[in-house]
Amino acid sequence: MRRVAERVRHALGRRPRPAYSDLATSTQGADMTEMTDGLDSIEQTLRRGAAHLAELHPTFDPTLVERIVFESHATLARGARIKAHLAPLALKFAADRLQALERAGSRDEGGPVRVLVESIRNDGISQMAAAYLNALGDGRVEALSAAVSPADEVLRTVMDVMEEDGVPLTESFPKPVTDDVARAADVIITMLIEHPFDVARHQRVEAWDFDDPAGLSTDEVRRIRDRVRRRVQEFLDALDA
Repeated sequence: MRRVAERVRHALGRRPRPAYSDLATSTQGADMTEMTDGLDSIEQTLRRGAAHLAELHPTFDPTLVERIVFESHATLARGARIKAHLAPLALKFAADRLQALERAGSRDEGGPVRVLVESIRNDGISQMAAAYLNALGDGRVEALSAAVSPADEVLRTVMDVMEEDGVPLTESFPKPVTDDVARAADVIITMLIEHPFDVARHQRVEAWDFDDPAGLSTDEVRRIRDRVRRRVQEFLDALDA
């Protein structure tokens, strides 16, 4: 069987990386990060980022875009012990939410399946699952992950074992599940939690049961990673059935 890294390189070589994704920074996200460099205050950075996002999403009122940006920053700041770099993360988070709002209003029957993976802290198994869904889905799936109570950062052991399998999580960060992002999903995968919002008629919820990797050794986390990868492959295989 080919190594996952080879499959990832093959997939990313044939298609653009999905915007509804934890695997890579979107174009908007890359622009947002660059815009935060310099001596601007956090408020100035967020306002400039909001103006840029409003240009990218002209269907939304700029006032609404700015509100979502500042709300996203406040949401991340409430749970973060480390305040550095929150502005670019908030802008990425806001970009995901705006895309979700756009997509919730129009369902594309021929488009990729939109998957939201939820966990307690979004620092381990949900990050793994979303990354593998995007990496192995060959464009059939666009996945995000989120948490009920986000951690400050992805677990180091999880980042290490995903890196060694060729699916890096360098651009991933724990984020809260929001109603707008949840509404945009076709499939909601819960991992050790219950979905916190009402389920829409078009949505399907699946519960995936995995051990929490927090506090486990690298070998134990590696075994969890392999189980998650197998479960993701089963999910993808079922899409073709």
